[in-house]
Amino acid sequence: MSKSGLALLAAQALSAVAVASTLPVRLETRSQLTSRLANIHVSFEIPVEDTVTYTYGSCVSVRHHDAHHVIGHSADSEDLRLVWIHPEDIKSHGCISAWDSIGSLIGRSEPQRLQRRNLNKRGPFSVQMNNDTGIDTWGPWFDGVELLQSKNLSAVDVEAAKSKEIAIVGAGMSGLMTYLVLHQAGMTNVSIIEASQRLGGRVHTAYLSGGPFDYSYQEMGPMRFPETAVYSNQTYNITDHQLVFQLAGEMNSLNNHDRNFSVDFIPWLQSSPNGLTYQNGYKLDTGLPPTVSQVAQANISTPTTPSYDALSKKVDLITQNETLLAEIAQNTFKAHKDFLVNGMGGLGGDTWSEFAYMVNYLNGSLEDADELGADDSSFWGELYDAVYFGAATWKTIDGGLNRLPLSFHPLVDDVTTMGRKIERVQYDEDCGKVNLQWRHNYTDRVFQNASYDYTVFALPFSIVKKLRLPSLPAPITNAIANLPFEAACKVALEYETRFWEHYENPIFGGCSTTTDTPGIGSVCYPSYCLNCTGPATLLATYASGDWGARWVSVPEAEHVQYVVDAMAEIHGQVAYDQYTGNYNRRCWMLDEFEGGSWASPTIGQHQLYIPEYFKTYNNMIFVGEQTSYTHAWIASALESGIRGGVQLLLELGLVDEAKDTVEKWMARWIEVLESKLKYSVYALETFFYHSQADKHPIVVIGVSYFDSYSYPANERSVPETTVARKMLCAAGRKTPRVENAAYSLFGIFDIYMLLLYGEGGKGLLPLPGREHEAVGRRVDLNFRGKITQK
Repeated sequence: MSKSGLALLAAQALSAVAVASTLPVRLETRSQLTSRLANIHVSFEIPVEDTVTYTYGSCVSVRHHDAHHVIGHSADSEDLRLVWIHPEDIKSHGCISAWDSIGSLIGRSEPQRLQRRNLNKRGPFSVQMNNDTGIDTWGPWFDGVELLQSKNLSAVDVEAAKSKEIAIVGAGMSGLMTYLVLHQAGMTNVSIIEASQRLGGRVHTAYLSGGPFDYSYQEMGPMRFPETAVYSNQTYNITDHQLVFQLAGEMNSLNNHDRNFSVDFIPWLQSSPNGLTYQNGYKLDTGLPPTVSQVAQANISTPTTPSYDALSKKVDLITQNETLLAEIAQNTFKAHKDFLVNGMGGLGGDTWSEFAYMVNYLNGSLEDADELGADDSSFWGELYDAVYFGAATWKTIDGGLNRLPLSFHPLVDDVTTMGRKIERVQYDEDCGKVNLQWRHNYTDRVFQNASYDYTVFALPFSIVKKLRLPSLPAPITNAIANLPFEAACKVALEYETRFWEHYENPIFGGCSTTTDTPGIGSVCYPSYCLNCTGPATLLATYASGDWGARWVSVPEAEHVQYVVDAMAEIHGQVAYDQYTGNYNRRCWMLDEFEGGSWASPTIGQHQLYIPEYFKTYNNMIFVGEQTSYTHAWIASALESGIRGGVQLLLELGLVDEAKDTVEKWMARWIEVLESKLKYSVYALETFFYHSQADKHPIVVIGVSYFDSYSYPANERSVPETTVARKMLCAAGRKTPRVENAAYSLFGIFDIYMLLLYGEGGKGLLPLPGREHEAVGRRVDLNFRGKITQK
């Protein structure tokens, strides 16, 4: 930019603030303008007895008709927020203006800089949630702009919005995450309704003897978290699962690291070379089946046909494409969008089932497709499972996964009603409320009821489909009715010792033992407390699919005895001798509160139904792992809870809170507007403004990019607030307006403020309730910079 252009922008910035200082209406935005949605904070220095019109346009205009667009109107002098929806053709560096009914200017903001968001939080292999990394931040599934446009919001009564009565039905991980999002956004009237007597939903650790740290337990629901994957000798963070680790850190902080509620991670051992391979009744002279490594050394292979091999190689080009798998690991959301649009060689990923693609496109035979395990779903599940189950490192929770929902008890106990099973839902169009109905006992003929402004259903559709719901559009109705759920059964058996760890080839953890014994599936050994003494629990069977449905027809005692016998057949007499008689059996199809294990969409259902989950129907929002991009994992439930919370905040016009939520949790964002101006700062010395307010010298240094994990000299640490955010210096009325003008000028050039304090400096002082803003002592400031356009 030329020196004359720089001078003009500087003059406009100072002029805008100078004019604003004499006007009765104060206008400001308090968050970075990184999407097409923003809140404008409006306050009145003196009452204005008139209708006020708010516009955006030139910072020097004197007529509201010259504005680029009208933002909205208000009819009283109460402090409020406006929802500002940016038009497609909006220009940066304009001002927000307020006009009375005769067209007189009564308020003007600082110049508004529309910029690209730059978020970097998730550790060494982090994903920045913006278009630079290819995340579809502007849709197609989560178009926050359309959501607000459909509501025709303008002026928002923040206190009224935050006091809305909200019910979250379901206290599984998606419901708990939704509550955390809304609670931390300042919502004051949110309650949780849970049909069972426990938190966690399908997160279910069975403690067969003692408690979490007696270490005789097994996971009857989810068990583990894939952490990293390696492709072409490069390690990638499996980014969507980082939500689990981030949530654990958040809960530990909220609970002040109370050991009773702590969530601590330990390694999970997914596989073991000493797992047993028991096929066709074959055993070695040791009395045990051969190990995985012994079978591999024997180089035993199953005969195949040339046609099978040819089809297998073609399928491997899809399922073992390391470039694609690395993309999924780094950015599941972008990979999902690419799969729907460009998958299967441009044919569209969700319009071809595995079976149809192998047979009708690759010209494989029915027999070969069947041998390869083709089914009626798309390849998407196969792809993300290849990433997750191909992980190089895994984590689990010390003491059991139950400790994750357990950590929510101090936060939610006072707002949670247990044992209330919602059966009917009605929507009152006259008052705009959702009425929930339940009975104390299923034999009651009279229903109890309560009404809420909004309801978030954090239930699997296998349960939602049983509710009497108001009339909904066909797509969401069909999603609820038709989305399949997988069946799975697990049986855990307790033994007096860890006898499997004392074999000649000891088995330490892993789910590598396999058998052709019908209905057993996977056998998993505990990954915790290795070499410990005392009782230990084996996951003796993990059967899903058809067997998960078949076992529900078998009485529990008979099923358990079958598994006891199978373990003795594999491991020998020791498995009979050391069986304590303690067991836990869980077939999720029998669970009245879940009705299934995880969502398993068939062909076309992602493409058709996912857009529906981002719509609010009659003040009802649906979350849960079935509404996410991946299924059967805790991360999927958490992501849906974040989305549901943001969706509700946007419904209420609380855009700043929605942005803060997304920035904090690194979920997908709304929309990034390309900034027309980007600059690099090559030399910054001192600022041009000289203050007489304080005699202590302070130097201001601005940089285009800043490591948020480093700390400037004398800076006071503020927990849970990144340094980059503390440095924004958006202190509002606490800062003289002429200084605001100077700092807004810095902002034009994409420069962050870092304050390095001289003698007597007090550091950054967070304002109560506004920890993302910072106040510092700024004196003797001069600026001279070399700024060139990129």
